[in-house]
Amino acid sequence: MWARFAKMIWVIIAVSTTPIAYALDSVSLNVGTLAGDQWQLEGVNIALTDLPQSPQKLALTIKRLTLPKPFNDLNLVNIRCTSFTWQNKELLCEQGRAQMRSKRWQSPAANFSFHVTEKRSSFKLSDLHLAGGTVAVDGEERGELWQLQIDAKTVDGKLIQQLLPQDRFKLKTGKVDIKLHASGSHAQVHEFTLTTGLKDLTGQTKDGKFAAEALALQSTLNAQNNNGLWQWQSHFDVNGGALYVEPLYMEAAGQTIVLDAQGDWDASKQRVGIDVASYRHEKVGMLSGSAIVRYGNGVNIEKAELSLNSGNLQDLSAIYLKPFFEQTVLQGVSLAGRLKADFSINQQSLTALSARFDSLDIIDATGRGEVQGGVGTLNWANDEAFNKPSELAWKHLQLRALPIGPASLSFLSRGDSIRLLKKTQLPFLGGEIAINQFSWQAKKQQEAEVSFEGDSSGLSLEQLSLALNWTPLSGTISGHIPRVEYSNKTLSLGGELIVKVFDGEVKVSNLASSGLFTDFPKFFCDVEINNLDLDQLTGKFEFGGITGKLSGYVRQLYMENWHPVSFFAWLGTPENDDSRHRISQKAVKNIASIGGGGASDILSRSFLSFFETFGYDKLGLGCYLHDGVCQLMGVEARESGYAIITGGGLPRIEVLGYNSRVDWNVLMERLERISSSDEVIIE
Repeated sequence: MWARFAKMIWVIIAVSTTPIAYALDSVSLNVGTLAGDQWQLEGVNIALTDLPQSPQKLALTIKRLTLPKPFNDLNLVNIRCTSFTWQNKELLCEQGRAQMRSKRWQSPAANFSFHVTEKRSSFKLSDLHLAGGTVAVDGEERGELWQLQIDAKTVDGKLIQQLLPQDRFKLKTGKVDIKLHASGSHAQVHEFTLTTGLKDLTGQTKDGKFAAEALALQSTLNAQNNNGLWQWQSHFDVNGGALYVEPLYMEAAGQTIVLDAQGDWDASKQRVGIDVASYRHEKVGMLSGSAIVRYGNGVNIEKAELSLNSGNLQDLSAIYLKPFFEQTVLQGVSLAGRLKADFSINQQSLTALSARFDSLDIIDATGRGEVQGGVGTLNWANDEAFNKPSELAWKHLQLRALPIGPASLSFLSRGDSIRLLKKTQLPFLGGEIAINQFSWQAKKQQEAEVSFEGDSSGLSLEQLSLALNWTPLSGTISGHIPRVEYSNKTLSLGGELIVKVFDGEVKVSNLASSGLFTDFPKFFCDVEINNLDLDQLTGKFEFGGITGKLSGYVRQLYMENWHPVSFFAWLGTPENDDSRHRISQKAVKNIASIGGGGASDILSRSFLSFFETFGYDKLGLGCYLHDGVCQLMGVEARESGYAIITGGGLPRIEVLGYNSRVDWNVLMERLERISSSDEVIIE
């Protein structure tokens, strides 16, 4: 455009050099408007003074210079050139003044100069004071090619506020340094380099999803246009202040955050390709990889290959994971240790993962569990043919209050399933739990299916009771856990669950459940109890001591929301029990209170109150629960009730029950009073 302007100048100069012009002291010409394809000069006026002298003085004034796209928002106005010369088809403005205008701001006058030849034109705007800073602009044109440089230093952030959408971002403070070098032809930008420095930048978006506080940032963006496909390279370095990008909050004080990336951008296809990217958070970790991103209808990751390396999982989880855990089942969970992970994403979905970790600690602030000294490799792929195993091990595992000792697991994780590859033993409560089989299978729009089978041996009841804050018990638990399956919200037992405890045996069969993890679970089972040692069972309780054996059953137990609805139960002395039968005075009173019986008055009015224990022949109590009422029965029927304890040996005592029908809730209240107080209430 400067070449076209020069041609108009040559015409004006030719007119001013005619003989008539020498009879005058000055000649001026109001050109008006000059326009090209992409530019326009408005209010052009040229004056030639001191004509009798040599050299003459040429002065140029221009009301407005409109630049071509993409710089058409910037205009130079009130251009005055007082040192204006020409020679050998060359125009030169060595000293001038001009102002810059845009739709959002305007500048005071600054130094301006230009140089026009037939093949090259250039202009400079310097010492432009704007928003507390300085700006320099340097432009050049060679034929159809142009280049532009802008250098802005310590510009107040208020200028940035004016250039951003006013209804989205509110900037409070900050200083900005900007350097832009762009080149192209006509309205096309072929290449540019943008360097930005931010200092003490504070502000936030209207919706609060993005905010910065005293942010210090250095960035560089290089881009080249290759027939509409932009090749770009970027570098961002956050070295001070804090940044919030919902839901992440990051502080850069002493922990520099650096992002380097390069790739391509196709605006017509709304596609960004990231060939190489590296995000480094000092002392926290590094994420690197490549990706293809689509935008337009939201941002979608079409494909990505990423690697994560962290030697400080504690800070990584606190900064990057904790915000996503909030309001989920993982709220309160934190990590520590070291991690290396590679993962693939396709169409917004994770398709493969390989993670290696060591010195892993998982802590749950809510007390649901924890892991100490975890080590291993987790491999997963969304491919049913995937067969790379995973190995996990730990030094200590805590589930609620229950501790599990050092152990390891080998399993296969693929698609929507997890399967144990080999049997494993878990040290637990001084004994061991063997997991012989385990599988987990996710189902679309349904709860997952789970299958489990194992054994337990030598589990200490004393350690269990201490862990659960129960009254200390003695003995051990051993048994076989048959195949347990959970499918379609239903739990089922593929056999008998056999537990050896108190020198006896408890069998659970026909176990089933529906809606187990809903607000209204239902539960069914049958229980058989064989030859439990009553001394071990009662010796530690406030209920009172009893020696002998105990057998019985609970048949057709049906529970809703974990409250019994119906069952038929019996607990009593087995027929072949030849062990010593003794019962304490306290146990007699408590058993009498259950059935509303009459042993207490006998003890209080006779010499029997001086004895601590009594002999008995049999004891037993049964209940048939239906419609909230428990129909009670004893070892023998009597004319006025039923016998709960029949006498045997010396001193002997008999306990009778008179209330054969008791409200279930009332019965539970009686048992609760027995377990929480020494006071015996007989109704």
